[in-house]
Amino acid sequence: MSGPRYEDWQLRHMAGATTYARGAAYAKEDRVRLLSIGPTVVRAQVSGSELYSVVLEGDEDDIWGDCDCPAYEDRGFCKHLVAVALVVNAASPETMGKVEQARDAIRAHLAGLSQDVLIERLMTLAARESKLWAKLELETAIASADDATVYQRIAAAADAAMDLDEAVDWRGAGAVADELREVVRQIDELAEAGRGELALRLLNRLFDGAPEVQEAVDDSAGEISSAFYDARDLHLRLCLANVPDPKVLAAELFEREMADDYGLWEDTHRLYADLLGPAGLAEFRRLAETALRGNPSNRLRLRGILDAFAEADGDVDTRIRLRAADASSASDYHQIVQICLDAGRKGDALKWAEEGVWKTEDRPERSLAQLTARLLREHGQTDKAQKLLWRLFERAPDMGLHQDLLGGGESKDSVVDRCVRVLEANLAKKGGSAWWGVSDLLVEILLKADRTDHAWVVAQTHRCGDRTLIALAEATLDTHQDQALDAYVRLIERCVTTTTQGGYEQAIGYLNRLGQLRSMCGRSAEHAPHIEALAVRHKAKRNFIKLLRGMPTAS
Repeated sequence: MSGPRYEDWQLRHMAGATTYARGAAYAKEDRVRLLSIGPTVVRAQVSGSELYSVVLEGDEDDIWGDCDCPAYEDRGFCKHLVAVALVVNAASPETMGKVEQARDAIRAHLAGLSQDVLIERLMTLAARESKLWAKLELETAIASADDATVYQRIAAAADAAMDLDEAVDWRGAGAVADELREVVRQIDELAEAGRGELALRLLNRLFDGAPEVQEAVDDSAGEISSAFYDARDLHLRLCLANVPDPKVLAAELFEREMADDYGLWEDTHRLYADLLGPAGLAEFRRLAETALRGNPSNRLRLRGILDAFAEADGDVDTRIRLRAADASSASDYHQIVQICLDAGRKGDALKWAEEGVWKTEDRPERSLAQLTARLLREHGQTDKAQKLLWRLFERAPDMGLHQDLLGGGESKDSVVDRCVRVLEANLAKKGGSAWWGVSDLLVEILLKADRTDHAWVVAQTHRCGDRTLIALAEATLDTHQDQALDAYVRLIERCVTTTTQGGYEQAIGYLNRLGQLRSMCGRSAEHAPHIEALAVRHKAKRNFIKLLRGMPTAS
């Protein structure tokens, strides 16, 4: 048999370095006794200052669990959970088989006992274990008590799970989530016993308190969200089993989605579409339209809801109108253009694209401009497209725009010449080497145009990024040997002056590559003296010297 496996990085993240180390020590000291191993649930006992019961759930990086130790109660994921996870990760198939055999043997023994003996043993155990006693009490109440009594009992458990006196960090989120899951389990039991309406009332109580819990808990691992999603899934199942009035349900779901800041009720009209039916969906839509007319703060959310309805209807005009009402960014116009294109309305797409470019002229955006230029060309307006691209390139030069300009009908040389003039003017205006991005782009354009002499002039005059220098050096080693080798020398010096371990390691990488290139050029004799010169010049940088002396060519 095979069991779950747990990602080590996630265990370290959830437990913290100190707790993880203690758990690893417990695992090595054979303190863990595995009781059962399922595909996603492991039960075990761990010997610490006392004998603790551990339940580990999930798999890989989706891990949670429960332990009855004080540390788990206070801080969440504890060393006992870590120990169990590491033992399971290391367990062989033989070990897992023995655990299962022991469990099956106990089952077989219990099956041979009388009902009275089993009841007495369970009662004795429940008297010692408060959680088990509470579970049996709840099951008894569900089976025999009136609605008011059962509601009060489960509601008290829900309130206790959500009553957080102070903020809870990520380490304590698991404990809160476990309490919430236990409440959801109790409500599920109630529904299974045929009390669906009462279960729905209790779920709504849980949902009413959800925003405060989500606000108070650092849910980095998504444990709180997972617990509430379990509750919402149960809500959907109960609604399917106890079909409510569709308009009433629509109003409830709409209210919850409008108040939700954590995604729990996102797209509820789609999730509950079968239950809502035509009448409920129409009511949901009416509520959204009414709310949108009031110019609310959650306008984007309402627009998304109504857009989903319009998309389902194939109503392109409504989808455009929803966005056009407050379109202000390039992204807004890009969406409108795409809707038009998807509907085969290229003329409308061009109209909106041009309006978007005009409206956002003071903050131009490349993708919208490029799309507009493409549409202009498709409509035979090549010159207009080229002018648009040139305006944007002059304001925000970019390799993608350069490539688009090359495809606009002008000669390659004329496009390259103009791009070079724009970039050189920018470099002069920005103070030369102070603006790295422009010099990198200029070198890249010149290299692609096979103007390597000019590219090297730029690279040696202005500071370029490492990747740019390497690309230029590697591409021109045959024609500009001295410049190419010198580029690596400069890169090495640049990295060493960072005085960081990462910079030192990068310098050694460049130095190794420089040795290979010198060998290819028949200049290997230059390498060892260069290394020794580096050692002398940077002798105060001890970590760099250690790396340098570890090189094969160093003496």
